[in-house]
Amino acid sequence: MEAKKGDRMKVIAGIPAYNKQYPVCGVIHATAEYVDEIIVVDDGSTDNTSKLAKQSGAIVIKHKINQGKTAAVQTILAEAIKRDADVLVLLDSDGQHDPDEIPVLLKPILEDGYEFVMGSRKLKESKKIGKRPFIRPFGQFVLKAGLGTITEKKYTDPECGFRALSKRAIGAMDFKGTGFSLEAEMIRLAEKHGLKSIEVPMTEIYIPGGSTLNPWKHGFGNLGVLVSWISEERPLFFFGTTGVVSMVIGVMIGANVLYIVYARGGFAIGYTLAAMLFIIVGVFSVFTGLILNEIEKGKETGH
Repeated sequence: MEAKKGDRMKVIAGIPAYNKQYPVCGVIHATAEYVDEIIVVDDGSTDNTSKLAKQSGAIVIKHKINQGKTAAVQTILAEAIKRDADVLVLLDSDGQHDPDEIPVLLKPILEDGYEFVMGSRKLKESKKIGKRPFIRPFGQFVLKAGLGTITEKKYTDPECGFRALSKRAIGAMDFKGTGFSLEAEMIRLAEKHGLKSIEVPMTEIYIPGGSTLNPWKHGFGNLGVLVSWISEERPLFFFGTTGVVSMVIGVMIGANVLYIVYARGGFAIGYTLAAMLFIIVGVFSVFTGLILNEIEKGKETGH
């Protein structure tokens, strides 16, 4: 095997695709130079994605219905294990990842012993092609900030799906989510299994109409998943913060009640009930966080 294909290690590329009959062909042809096999999972496309991908030389697996990117990548992982891949490269079918940068992803695994390599469009060496959608930076900030509260390392671009996984990393990726959380869940699983990970610079490419995801739906979907993870893994932080905020609001409303009593001589029943509600909810939230935190500590110590 040529050096650029991995020095005797079997390198497979995995491409999830949905209604990308023309872009996927270009991605396949550009990727073939750097890998031994290419797996395309056609996730229920209604166009000729499967047919053209096969003609372009890829191994095609077709889902009968559209199940989402997480399911498509899970199928790729299963097929990569079946084909005994030493390294799996994941990239999108719409041309937003440059296949000529695959060697940059492979190098840390093939030469430096890393197991999970993530492309980052935010490192200083990264280049940019195309105009970034105005809403995208907000979504990336939310994901980065939220994920940073539950991971040991800080990641510059957790949303980038251009990644390389070693054989051990491939086996560690057993997703529980089915929606918007794929990239974040991969990072979570990598840390859970102690995979040696690194980010490498990738070109930031934006193609008009390239993504079929609604950015608002995708962003709020990610936010919902992150809130769920934070409440599970850092209950004291989540419920404690929520409780403190609730109590502060209650105290502020209560202060307004006292102002009305002393300044106007009246008694605001509605404000009083609201203040009591916020304070009670806050207290219960803090105690919930404390209890769940002790339970979590017990799980970690095995008691």
